[in-house]
Amino acid sequence: MTEVNFPGARRSGMYVETEERPKPAPAVSEAFEEPADPFVEPADAGDAQVVQEVRAGTALAAPAKAPDPVPAPESEADEEEPPVPAREGFRGFLNRVSGGLLKLGPSRAEADARLLNVDQGRFEALIRQSSWTRAVGLLVANKKGTAGKTPLSILLGGVLAAIRGGSVAILETSDDKGQLAYRAEGDPQLGMGELVANIAGVRTQSQLRGYTVTQTSFASVIGSTPEWRPPLTRQNVLDVASIVDEHFTIRVMDTGNQYSSGPFGAAVDVADVLVIPTMLAQDAVSEALELLEFLEHQGPDAARLARTAIVVMMSDGRPEFKPSKLKKQFTDKGIAEDHIYAVPYDAHVAERGALTLAKLAPETRQALTAIAAGVVAQTNQNVFAKDQNR
Repeated sequence: MTEVNFPGARRSGMYVETEERPKPAPAVSEAFEEPADPFVEPADAGDAQVVQEVRAGTALAAPAKAPDPVPAPESEADEEEPPVPAREGFRGFLNRVSGGLLKLGPSRAEADARLLNVDQGRFEALIRQSSWTRAVGLLVANKKGTAGKTPLSILLGGVLAAIRGGSVAILETSDDKGQLAYRAEGDPQLGMGELVANIAGVRTQSQLRGYTVTQTSFASVIGSTPEWRPPLTRQNVLDVASIVDEHFTIRVMDTGNQYSSGPFGAAVDVADVLVIPTMLAQDAVSEALELLEFLEHQGPDAARLARTAIVVMMSDGRPEFKPSKLKKQFTDKGIAEDHIYAVPYDAHVAERGALTLAKLAPETRQALTAIAAGVVAQTNQNVFAKDQNR
């Protein structure tokens, strides 16, 4: 099993205005080459020196070793404030037991965790504060089955809803009944098939919510009941998207595997951003590249989706290709490097059951938040460009 980092985990200065997408830290460009867990740091070598200094009575005079060398400031005005003393680990323990006499700096692990928390706060602010004058659509697509479309639709929509306080609908737009309801929480009494059949009489939010299942993330899922439903048509998807857009701010569409079908074409037409999940396998990546090629020939709006696509590399524990080689295929196709993310292996996702945000590993939740921020930043740009052209 290959563990991978994800771009965006240690970003700083993520954005100035909401139209700018989060920028990855310089070190992240090598994350796919050297897989490592960014959240597990080895014991700080400086801690042993701290012990010796305390025993020798010199720790008060000698500051803790900085995690990285910092250039000397050009002037006092540019001098950075000293770091907040350590609160965690052995250094934090010494600071506490000394009653404030010791002010040892944080270890590398604690310093990195603080930076990560700052980045997560910025990601969440971008997601929460972005707004549009209409509903926006996110298209989750990859022709390859088991590429992670349904799990990513639920998790991405869930993170967006949890941070924004709801108003996110996750729709099944596949021709035939898919697995969206199965991977979501709850058992739907009514779903996509019933909504399509009764859509002429659905006018209010209360009526529409009768066909949804609300998640603990506050996202609303419209999947299919265990009963058979007729295949969706292009008009079915357009009608459902229209009524959903009247009552929800963000629409996440879990698509099928047939690009030439009417439902898929309709989902493309009402999408603002394309999100491509892929497992770390050549067949899944090849199908994703085929999707980009297909969209480039479907008109200017579809071509924009291809040019600005967000790629999410996922891991399910099966044998995997080297991520850097797969990543290069996307960059060769024109996908910007900072549009390629990775989600680490998560046992809860790999169980292939109902997905709940609270059951995800912290690293997975952090990765998804970074991805959601990147998607929202790209949505801000694409919505403006698309609406201006119209």
